[in-house]
Amino acid sequence: MRDLAPHPDGEETQALRGHAGYITTATATLFAVLHLPSSERSNVGVVICSPFGWDELGSHRSLRALAGALAQAGHPALRFDLPGSGDSSGSPRDPERLEAWTASVGAAAETLRSASGCDRVIAVGVGLGGMLALRAAALGAAVDDLALWAVPSRGTLLVREMRTFARMADAELVDTGLAREEPPPSQEDPTAVGDLNVAGFVLTAETLGSLESLDLTTLELPGAERRRVLLLGRDTLPPDRRLRGRLEELGVELSVTEGRGYDTMAVDPHLAEVPYDTLSRIVAWVQAGEATNGGPDDREAATPAGTDLLADSVELVSGEATIRESPVDFEFEGERLVGILSEPVSAADADLCAVLLNAGAVRHIGPQRLWVEVARRWAALGVTTLRFDVAGVGGSDGVSSAYSDRGAFQRPEFAIQVTAALDEVERRGGPSRFLVGGVCSGAYWGLYAGLSDERIRGLLLINLLAFHWTPELGALRDSRRARALLQEREVATVLRIIVTDRWRITRMLLTKLRGLRLRRRAPGGEPLQVSEVTTVLDGMRERGVQVTLALSLNEPLFEDFVADGLIERLGEWPNLHLERLPTMEHVFRSPVSQGYAHSTLDGALARTLGSRVEPPPAGE
Repeated sequence: MRDLAPHPDGEETQALRGHAGYITTATATLFAVLHLPSSERSNVGVVICSPFGWDELGSHRSLRALAGALAQAGHPALRFDLPGSGDSSGSPRDPERLEAWTASVGAAAETLRSASGCDRVIAVGVGLGGMLALRAAALGAAVDDLALWAVPSRGTLLVREMRTFARMADAELVDTGLAREEPPPSQEDPTAVGDLNVAGFVLTAETLGSLESLDLTTLELPGAERRRVLLLGRDTLPPDRRLRGRLEELGVELSVTEGRGYDTMAVDPHLAEVPYDTLSRIVAWVQAGEATNGGPDDREAATPAGTDLLADSVELVSGEATIRESPVDFEFEGERLVGILSEPVSAADADLCAVLLNAGAVRHIGPQRLWVEVARRWAALGVTTLRFDVAGVGGSDGVSSAYSDRGAFQRPEFAIQVTAALDEVERRGGPSRFLVGGVCSGAYWGLYAGLSDERIRGLLLINLLAFHWTPELGALRDSRRARALLQEREVATVLRIIVTDRWRITRMLLTKLRGLRLRRRAPGGEPLQVSEVTTVLDGMRERGVQVTLALSLNEPLFEDFVADGLIERLGEWPNLHLERLPTMEHVFRSPVSQGYAHSTLDGALARTLGSRVEPPPAGE
């Protein structure tokens, strides 16, 4: 795995890692990571306030890198998830989100101040996070200075951008054929009238109304003349003109600079790039203000208390049950992998642990936070559940740029990390029986872990791309889809793929030159791909492993099953449950498709819990 996830050494690695824990407020429990310098500590600490939804998903690794760079420069830094997002408590559908989000900034600042002993706190906010930071400071939070990156002056601008992005995301599904011919939903759409679904992240009508009423230019900023503010633009866009004018009017010490790299940071996580130049500008600005003593109200410096102010675990209410969540970290080949363990407290222990894996570069919260919701629901049923990040993803060690190639995640070597996670659960006294799986690449890793680890009693394979992935297989499917589109006279779609996805065309050409080796014959006259699939399924049947293979309507693996005659042979594997999800979506952006995913997940759990068939003794 070294070629997949090399990592920095020494002090930089320690700064990146931080200490994870929880901050409890009157209305929410915040998941936070505190990064403390390993040597001399500055009197200036930094709270990092993330954007919301899709922007937060893509920028997560970049903001982790910013916290590490600050700690390496001597500045204590704290990252946290907003209430109802990430690993924090609650749901984005809860009421009064704007108030809860604003209060969380103040709570994070107070925690950082107490834990590090710093006497000045800077809030670095991106997008919505910057709006919340400025609002919190105006309402009296323990925030002295502000660095605001890509922050609009009015909530109406933010909501307008979110609505535009939501329309673009929906149009992308239509343009790529992923939303065509989807049958009417068999369940009620949980999205209420007036709610906004932004690529899978929902904002309620109430929250939208609160945001649209927010105008930062109407806020007063106590002690403004003693505050420093850094305004950063967004690639070719300068900082918000109205916001800049208001800050100048208030009399803050204002610095303005470009914010290049935002547009390549807040994108699909596997394509996201860390904007090191802009992060360096922020760190340099923080350091430049280190000599400024005292906050706007000349608060006395707190006595440092270390990481004890972050609780090592938290009890949450899920339904009518109480569960416990704890940060988990463990070593794998010199890397530290991190995750969250959800355990039953009030429910009887089911003697089963579910392990939910990354969907590509999406961190352990899962697609659209699916894993957080599932883990808490299952823990309330008595099933211990671990969601963790493989190397180079989310909060784990490793360089995420190693995964910029689309095929990088479809590698069986990741199964070794899955095995390491199972070992860690057992080391902590958890169950020794496991249900393992995920979406797309996570399903692939779970499959290969299940092939070698007899502790795995259930496999959850959602939108698995293949039982054995090769570039040739991808090219074969691309050719098949291109022919189908041409037959349907969808020439515009084919041309769009050629223009926007040259990687796919290159793969197809290379495969043609190799003679499509994928379809060579295996001993016995069966196509090699079919032989590989039946060998895997035969092995799972013999061990009594419950396998749930759930595929959306457009998934190519189902087409392979049909073309290779495997549909007619499903009776050979009574332990295999093949389910068609009535949606065209691969990662479940719409609330309706998320409902389908939840139902499938719960079904897989029920089948695994209902099967107590143990593997045969070794050698039999």
